[in-house]
Amino acid sequence: MLAVIIPTLNAQAYLPLVLPDLNDVRLVISDGGSGDETLSQAVEAGAVIARGLAGRGAQMARGAELAGTVETVSAYLFLHADCKLEPGWQAIVETALQSPETAWFFRFRPNATGKGVRWLRFIVWLRGWAWRLPYGDQGLLIPREMYEALGGYDSDKPLFEDVDIIDRIKSKYGRRALRKLPSALNTDISDHLRQGVWTRGWRNYKLLKAYRRGEHAADLVRRYT
Repeated sequence: MLAVIIPTLNAQAYLPLVLPDLNDVRLVISDGGSGDETLSQAVEAGAVIARGLAGRGAQMARGAELAGTVETVSAYLFLHADCKLEPGWQAIVETALQSPETAWFFRFRPNATGKGVRWLRFIVWLRGWAWRLPYGDQGLLIPREMYEALGGYDSDKPLFEDVDIIDRIKSKYGRRALRKLPSALNTDISDHLRQGVWTRGWRNYKLLKAYRRGEHAADLVRRYT
């Protein structure tokens, strides 16, 4: 069985887009303290709720822990709330999971067009192709055994938890253990558009460099928000 884990925090505007795609899976919403209709939407969709402190690393880890209480769960799919899956994604995922010790990510498809958006798509493609470094908005599909061998998401990382687990996948299994699925995640990029695609992209690059230098997580989160 596939378990889908989605971290949320006041995600009521996004969940109605992704939840209808998630039938016939064990769905876990890992919430960080929502005060809107997020939890009622999740419960109505048949999700189980993992509640706790906000922070992507902690929420991902907490969600996987709850999903793993069902012994028949054999793989995890981690998604952000502001995405929508393409038709036929389940068959593609089932095929992908036949490859042992392999983790997968989706193609990035933003919900906007324009010159800046084309640049963003190119950078995301380059990052995945050249450095095998997909971010969390491309999802992460990973066999349970592989996830547990890595120690899962780091609960102490409120930011760049996605980079951390990708780094550990490459370190333990090699670059070829990360592969792109022949399917896309349609992703909301309203934050990019509001702040400016170039401005936000440059800011994220500088934050990644700061993370690589070992700057304190609290300082990075402050600059991110």
